[in-house]
Amino acid sequence: MKIMIKRRGMTGLETAIILVAFVITAAAFAFVILNMGSLTAEKAQSVIATGMAEASSSMLIDNGVVGYFGNTTTAPVLQSNVYLYKVVFYIKLSQGHEPIDVSDNRLVATYTNARCQGELYKQNGTVMAIKKVTGDADTLLETGEKFKVEVDFTELALTDVNPVPANMHELYSHPYEKFRIEVQPSQGAVMTIERTLPPVYSTVITIE
Repeated sequence: MKIMIKRRGMTGLETAIILVAFVITAAAFAFVILNMGSLTAEKAQSVIATGMAEASSSMLIDNGVVGYFGNTTTAPVLQSNVYLYKVVFYIKLSQGHEPIDVSDNRLVATYTNARCQGELYKQNGTVMAIKKVTGDADTLLETGEKFKVEVDFTELALTDVNPVPANMHELYSHPYEKFRIEVQPSQGAVMTIERTLPPVYSTVITIE
């Protein structure tokens, strides 16, 4: 006696359902991959943009650096006795940067010479003053605005620099010596002013 075995084939509808399910799964997987790639690209662009902003100085010196000197009026002028007691310069915002808050709790400024280093811009301090020349009344340095910066080294206490100098003569910078002022905003690279003082025979000169 023969046993009849019924074989049931897959219908076209079932095949279509499986195919649709496969396509939907593949599409969802592709969407996840593309979305992750897009997020990664956006993150990379953000990191690059932030790095470029941090690498470039957000402040620029407008015009030159003016120095005020003591012991220049008595002839003969001895260069070893001449000292830099004040520096004045102007700052503006670099092209393409966001506004910078230049209030004393948002900036860090330091002074360095061959003998000592100290902080200039302290809250309610009198060593470094930043005043707006052009622009509105807030403390933001914005596009098209200009601020005047005055650094009065006579107001810098001996105990505010390290190592502590023996006297103000050692704290001051003198002709043929190099000094540096660094201004660090909350975002962006440090703005550095580094100059070597030339021989000085007048009270006020532009330090190139």
